[in-house]
Amino acid sequence: MEKDCYQEIIDEVSKKLSDKIISAENKLPARSILIDSDMLEIVRNIRLQTTRNILESTRDELVQKMKEKDRLAIH
Repeated sequence: MEKDCYQEIIDEVSKKLSDKIISAENKLPARSILIDSDMLEIVRNIRLQTTRNILESTRDELVQKMKEKDRLAIH
C-alpha cells in the first residue's frame, strides 16, 4: 500500500476533525489530556467504516463477476 498517496486525505480529515472539536467541545483546555483517547476512538471508527466499505465493494465486484461468468457459461 502506497501511503504517500493518502496524505491529502489525512490532511483534510485532520483539519475537519480539529475544527469540529475546537468548535463543539466545551471546556477544551480542561479536557486536553483526554483528546488523544477521544481521537483514538474516532480514528478507530473511521478505520472500521472504511474497512467495511472496502470489503463490501470488493464483495459486490466479485459477485458481479461470478454472475457474468455464470451467465456466459449458460450460453
